Amino acid sequence: MRNIAIGLLIVVFASLLIEPLVEVINAMRERIVLNTSVNNAFRSARDRSLEYSLMRNLDASVDREKFVDYFSDAFESAMDLTRTGGDDHQLTFTPNNPDKYNEFVVTLTFEVTEGSVTDPEIRQKEEVTVDVESAYKFKTKYLKLAEAAGKDVNYKLVAHKKYELSVKN
Repeated sequence: MRNIAIGLLIVVFASLLIEPLVEVINAMRERIVLNTSVNNAFRSARDRSLEYSLMRNLDASVDREKFVDYFSDAFESAMDLTRTGGDDHQLTFTPNNPDKYNEFVVTLTFEVTEGSVTDPEIRQKEEVTVDVESAYKFKTKYLKLAEAAGKDVNYKLVAHKKYELSVKN
């Protein structure tokens, strides 16, 4: 009887230790998925929205409206989201499966560095900063209960990427 009680006690303690570790691993996995989705959405938007007339002079510039649309489409399909609003700089996405994610807010910032007319080595460059933020939706029962009880268990999925657009010959 004593061995059974010890076995049950070990199972209870192990579950108390393992459950938060599972949540941490799950959160890390979702951050990897988010970063990969942002990278892929950026590449897709960059390749499809570069202005070809400027590429002849090896200057990199994107059509911002096209970039936002292509980025939005690629990010939606990668993360299974729907764009619900926003302007050209701040986009809002709602998940198609509300049990998986909370609302995502994506902020796009464009910064242009002009090239030099006299020095052909200095080309026009454009930097795009992508900031993605969402409140993490907990998957394990213990942390769902803690969140429902009003405890401070806020965890945010955040991706901050800065890309430099350039054209090489």
